[in-house]
Amino acid sequence: MSDGTVEIIPITFPYELEAHITPDISLQKHLSLGLRPDLRKPEEFRSVNSVNNLVSRYSDNEKFSSTTTNNILGSNVLKCGNTTILTTITGSIVEENQTTDEDDLLHTLEEESIEKERQRKQIYKYLPVYPQVEIQRGQKFRGPSLEDMTTSYKLYENILHSGIINKEALRIKCGVRINCVNEQGKEELKIIYPDENNLSSTDLQNVQFPEKKRWSYILYAKIVVLGCTGPAFDHCWNSLIYALQSTRLPRAFIDERGVNLKMNIRTHGRSVTIRETYDLLCDSTKSIKLNINDSAIGFSSNFGILSMDPVLSMDDDEDDEKIKQNVEAPNAILLADLDTSMEEENIRSTMCIIRNDSESLKHVNLSGGDAKISLEILKKALLLSKLRSKDLSAVGSSKN
Repeated sequence: MSDGTVEIIPITFPYELEAHITPDISLQKHLSLGLRPDLRKPEEFRSVNSVNNLVSRYSDNEKFSSTTTNNILGSNVLKCGNTTILTTITGSIVEENQTTDEDDLLHTLEEESIEKERQRKQIYKYLPVYPQVEIQRGQKFRGPSLEDMTTSYKLYENILHSGIINKEALRIKCGVRINCVNEQGKEELKIIYPDENNLSSTDLQNVQFPEKKRWSYILYAKIVVLGCTGPAFDHCWNSLIYALQSTRLPRAFIDERGVNLKMNIRTHGRSVTIRETYDLLCDSTKSIKLNINDSAIGFSSNFGILSMDPVLSMDDDEDDEKIKQNVEAPNAILLADLDTSMEEENIRSTMCIIRNDSESLKHVNLSGGDAKISLEILKKALLLSKLRSKDLSAVGSSKN
């Protein structure tokens, strides 16, 4: 080698090391060949396996259904690639406030806020689910992360505004437990519900159902995400929908001796008010299926848009004019169902769509990044989300 010259020796790295040093370049090299790092095509989704009611008290598994301490009303286990989501539905009972009637509330508002409240009145017809998301990433004894809280809040808002659960679906039709004489002349306890079809006229005359009090169920969802390798919201949403479709609500009743039970409560100013009190119990044998609005159900899909580097997709034998055209007009590519940290960290333009297999959109979230989202990409994403929703709906219907 003569003086003044520099010899450059190319260095090659193994795939694993290159993906760690320059993940963005490694990703684009894969996409230039028409494949992704996990060997999927750009618009290919991962397969989904789902199992409902595996650990609920209404499961076919006697290990969970035979125990009286199991308070799980519905459950789902969803497997998507290396990600596993465990969703359990529990509940509680609350007494409804009879004094906060919506129409009376509107008359007490100021004129400028009446129209706003009328617009929100539609939301009052529906109830949410209160989710708690735990995304396990190998940390022990930690509090909820920002991703956990953000995902939980998004699930809460979308369940409420989608109108999936009507207030009437969670309202309790309370039964009454009475002492009656059977055909053998022996006394026995019998629970009578107002919506049963086999009620006799004698039962209706002898039973007084509580009319002044109303109760409702409140549903809670605990979602545990294991082995998360991409955006977690979509899989949490789909697993939550499957769990709600399999949820059953226990019937509730009170004892006939407590129907007219009253107690004196002393308040300020020596005045005495009468308040009714009830001991509400849950029936361990009878339950009803949660009635959800099937037309409002949609399944979630996520997409990413990446601007390809034209230099990486060029062939060595291309002429200068074609190279110049490719550099001036970079190509954007649509990726469905983001997976691996390489895709999640290097794709900044994302899209989340919740829809059913018809023409109804429930939620669309666009996050603009460094890629240009064209109208053609939007149309393609909407079409793919429709097909994905149809496939996920078929998975859920086959498990119920």
